[in-house]
Amino acid sequence: MKRIPILFVVLLALAVVSRANTINLTSGSGKIYPFQVLPGYTFQFAGSGYSISIPQALDDFGGALVNCFGGCDQIPSTNFPLFLASGILASGNPYLTGGIAFDAVSFVSSLAPNGILTVKYTATLSLQLFLVDSTTGKQVGPFVWGNNQPWMITAQFAPDGSGIPGLIQFAGATLSSPVTPVPEPATMMLIGTGILPILFGVRRRCKSHMLKTVSPSELS
Repeated sequence: MKRIPILFVVLLALAVVSRANTINLTSGSGKIYPFQVLPGYTFQFAGSGYSISIPQALDDFGGALVNCFGGCDQIPSTNFPLFLASGILASGNPYLTGGIAFDAVSFVSSLAPNGILTVKYTATLSLQLFLVDSTTGKQVGPFVWGNNQPWMITAQFAPDGSGIPGLIQFAGATLSSPVTPVPEPATMMLIGTGILPILFGVRRRCKSHMLKTVSPSELS
């Protein structure tokens, strides 16, 4: 009978350790370059006291965004992400490994007279990264995306040069995460002082109501 409580304690401890090791990243930005243009892509992520930079593409990357040659103003199917990169993402010691995947939620598009198609996507980010010491193999992470607001991705597509009408190819994109405003101390103080009169007013009305409802027999 003692095995069940012991097993429960072990599982609970593992869950706590796993949760403690998860590091939330809450802000970021990025740039994706056209096909065969170095550095391929760059990303910057920050949060929980960490700042992670991915300076270049050290592995293959894909997705409907960069592999688009026609019909680019559409949302990819759920089985094909908008952008995907995985493997070793930054060299050095420690090196960065993991995966980055963006899935489109919605989009708006516009076509310029010169044939440049601009598509603005809202997208969700799936992220799991590890910093690995190449000497000891020790890992820090996983780093995960801890902001539930969608990213904004602005992509451009240009005629591919073949002269075939409507045939376009990916020409680059910028990515940015939403900025969550944090109230300044002065603003929070104003909010607090604004609530105080309301609280005093409620308290005063409650006391007045209590005095009115007390019967004379209760006062004697």
